Amino acid sequence: MLNQYALTYLFAQENSGFDFIPLLNQLISGVGIVGILLLTALGLAITFGVMGIINLAHGEFIMLGAYTTFLMQELFQMDLLLTIPFAFIVTGIIGGLVELTIIRRLYGRPLETLLATWGLSIVIRGVIKLIFTAQLKYVRAPSYISGNLSLITNSEGVATVSISYYRLLIIGIAIALLLLTAYLLYGTSLGRQMRAVTQNRDMAKCLGINTNLVDMATFAYGCGLAGVAGTVISAIKTVSPPMGQDYLVDAWMVVVTGGVDKLIGTLAGAVVIGESNAAIAFFLNDPIARVIVLTAVIIIIRYRPEGLFTVQKRG
Repeated sequence: MLNQYALTYLFAQENSGFDFIPLLNQLISGVGIVGILLLTALGLAITFGVMGIINLAHGEFIMLGAYTTFLMQELFQMDLLLTIPFAFIVTGIIGGLVELTIIRRLYGRPLETLLATWGLSIVIRGVIKLIFTAQLKYVRAPSYISGNLSLITNSEGVATVSISYYRLLIIGIAIALLLLTAYLLYGTSLGRQMRAVTQNRDMAKCLGINTNLVDMATFAYGCGLAGVAGTVISAIKTVSPPMGQDYLVDAWMVVVTGGVDKLIGTLAGAVVIGESNAAIAFFLNDPIARVIVLTAVIIIIRYRPEGLFTVQKRG
C-alpha cells in the first residue's frame, strides 16, 4: 500500500497543480471495467473468432447465466462462486442444443445465421420473461469479498485511491478463464481439432475428425463462458430479461478491436476500450465517452478490419 507522498503524486501536486487522485481512481475503476469486458467477450471470441458464427444471442446467454445463479441462490442458498460451474453447464448445454438444431444448418451462410441468432435472442428473452416475469431480480455477492483494497492513503491513513475486492475477483476470474481457454485451444487435442475444423472442414473430415461433435463442443464452450460472465455480473447489476443486450455491443467492440484470431487480441481490446472509456469519461462524461469509443471502433473496422492486435501474415 502506497502513501500520499509517492513520487508520482508529489510531482503532480507540487509541479502541475493538478490533482491526479480523482483521475487515478477513475483509471483504477477502468481496470474493473476491463475485467467485465474480457469476461463478456471471451465467449464471443470462441463462437465468432474460432467458428466464424455471428451470434447475436450472445447477450442472452450472459443473461441465462445470471438467472441460473439467481435460481441456485433462491433454491439452495448457494454461494455465488459455487454457482459458476452450474451457470457454465446450463448455458453450455443450451448452447450445444442451439448448435445442433439451428447453427449446424447455417454454416457458410452468415446472413441467415445473423437473422437466426437475432430471432433466437428474442425467443430466449420472451421465455425468460414468461418464467420469471419482467421484475428485476437480485443476486447476493459473498460477504467475505465485500469492502475495498486501499492503494493510496493520505497522511491520516484515509484511503484516497482504492478498488473493491469484488472487482479484483472479476479480474482474477477473467484472467483465469483466458488462460484456461488458451490452454484448451493450443494445448489439447480438442483445441487442435477445433482449429483444424475452422481452417479446413473437408480436410478435417478426411482425417477422421468428427466435425459435428467438435462444432457442438466449441459453440457450447463459448456459450458456457458467456454464462460465467452472467454469474459474475449478476452481483453488481440487476438481473432482468434484457440485461444481456447491455453487454452485447461491448463484447463485439472488444473482439473486433483486438482481432478475432488471437485470444491476446481479446485481452488487448478489453484493456484499450475499458481504459479509454474511463479516461474520456473523467474529462467529459459517460455518454460522450461511449460515443467517442464507438466512433473509434467504427474507424478501426474501416481501416483495419483484422483488428489492432492481429499479426499480419506475409503472402
